Amino acid sequence: MTLQFHDHPHRNLWALVPVKSLTLTKQRLKSSLGPDRPGLTMAMLTDVLNALGCSREITQIAVVTADPLVSGIAESRGALVVDEVEAMGMIEALDLGIDAIRRMGGQHLVIFPADVPLVTGPEIDRLVQELQIQRQTRGDNITGIGPSKDRGGTNFLFIDTGHPIPLMYGPGSYVRHKACALEHGNVPVSLHSPVIALDIDEKKDLDEFVSYCLSNPEFQETKTWQFLQEKGYINVADQAGMLHGNEQSRHTPNKI
Repeated sequence: MTLQFHDHPHRNLWALVPVKSLTLTKQRLKSSLGPDRPGLTMAMLTDVLNALGCSREITQIAVVTADPLVSGIAESRGALVVDEVEAMGMIEALDLGIDAIRRMGGQHLVIFPADVPLVTGPEIDRLVQELQIQRQTRGDNITGIGPSKDRGGTNFLFIDTGHPIPLMYGPGSYVRHKACALEHGNVPVSLHSPVIALDIDEKKDLDEFVSYCLSNPEFQETKTWQFLQEKGYINVADQAGMLHGNEQSRHTPNKI
């Protein structure tokens, strides 16, 4: 699938997606997914890129990574790849991506994680439009911040490339980004989205993802759902939406 960008004669909004090297990805899921962790990451990234491509508000997408497989997925969907050359920390990689977007003339961007597979184009548009309303009443110097579900992280960050705030990713980053925005003369705007808030880092996140898809069957079209199902981690007949693990053979999967 090739991403289709919509025409925005008066607006230019980039999305920046950082992706770790696949050998380093999702360490907290090692006991649950084992060697399938890279495949899950690529499936989730595909879902995120598809959602960004369906957004009417996002005009350009950039992926910053040092992984050639990730670069291939991004390029196949029309995204700009910012090559880290060698793996960096997340904040250093994002700084590299922000600088590349700035040099290409991008003024505004939204940072998205690659592990929010429930995100959709309309939900992205809803948040961006909410920000536009806020800008009309509170001025241009705003920083939009969307929290992760329960760990205080940041899963949506809207910044101005000309006056970016220092990035504060890590535990408690949602609160720290708000404080940092104020310190730099910006108005922090909280943006809440249940689907963007769910990032997949631990087994309980996978359980919640499966449960959500069982309750909302349209999300069973996601690459993430299909990957987990094809690999034998999902028993659709189980109404609790529990995952199956790798402790026993795939032929007799055992619940984690």
